[in-house]
Amino acid sequence: MHETRASRPRVLVIEDEPDTRAMTVDALGEQYDVVAVGTVAEALASAGAALPAAIVLDLGLGRESGWDLVRSVPEDAPLRRVPIVVLSATPPADPPPGVGPWAAYLTKPCPMARLREVLASIVP
Repeated sequence: MHETRASRPRVLVIEDEPDTRAMTVDALGEQYDVVAVGTVAEALASAGAALPAAIVLDLGLGRESGWDLVRSVPEDAPLRRVPIVVLSATPPADPPPGVGPWAAYLTKPCPMARLREVLASIVP
């Protein structure tokens, strides 16, 4: 039976570097409905249109940061309950106050097999 894209869990990838974004989409695309964006504004718009099952977040997004995304979501918003897997060159750090623990913190360069393994453990 062929699984449709709509029946797969949605994963939102927030990565501003086009090559890394494409590599991540390629690595996850067979198992997940991957939506990839490069800015905080695009991420908020995408998550507002369809809540993802998980977020893969780069903390260094050029003029913005992953921290900006996390801080911009109201505490009572459904997006706050979505597990976040940080995939960043930034050394590990605790999430800001009001944000639950990261589901995982992976430091670049990270094997895509490791990212798939982590997502499989948190996405139903």
